[in-house]
Amino acid sequence: MTDNIKDAIIALQNGESSQFKDAINNELMGRAMDAINLQKITAGQAMFDEPAEVEYDDDSEQMPEEEPDEEI
Repeated sequence: MTDNIKDAIIALQNGESSQFKDAINNELMGRAMDAINLQKITAGQAMFDEPAEVEYDDDSEQMPEEEPDEEI
């Protein structure tokens, strides 16, 4: 349990609702900022990753060659 949560519980027990609210808001903001930073790192890594090359084992997955149209 983090210090913010402990402070919130103590404030709630003492009937200090504004301090409880502030402590909970601080904890939620900290968690949100951590999640945002993690998403930034993940997005940055994904941007610089090399795309995977697709290899076909057999000819069935490749597009068939088109035959030229015959004029009548």
